Amino acid sequence: MRGRNIRGQIKAIKTNDYTAKRVSFTDVGISKLPNINGVYKIGCGKKPLYIGSTSDLHRRINEHKRSGNDGCSISYIPTRTRKEAYNLERNLIGKSCPSRNKTKPDNCKSNWEKFFGF
Repeated sequence: MRGRNIRGQIKAIKTNDYTAKRVSFTDVGISKLPNINGVYKIGCGKKPLYIGSTSDLHRRINEHKRSGNDGCSISYIPTRTRKEAYNLERNLIGKSCPSRNKTKPDNCKSNWEKFFGF
């Protein structure tokens, strides 16, 4: 769901209609992933390592596996549209500040990163 802020810009609104599902970061677990829009979290334990959004969960997680990224499990939230997935991804990254995400909101950046504009 989306709303508008005081400047009329579209912003994401937190809703409770998302249900996260979880599979292991193995070939068997990845084979169970659907080919749908969604947001995914690669992690071990409670702290996420990476959060992303995609229009095809199965394909995108396979790309992570082939490129050598690792993790213990994949949690994913199916969304109706790609834009909804992107907005949810931005909210989740801002809340949890995953260590492997390159693009981070200012509240996740260290003083070093803020100073040099990374």
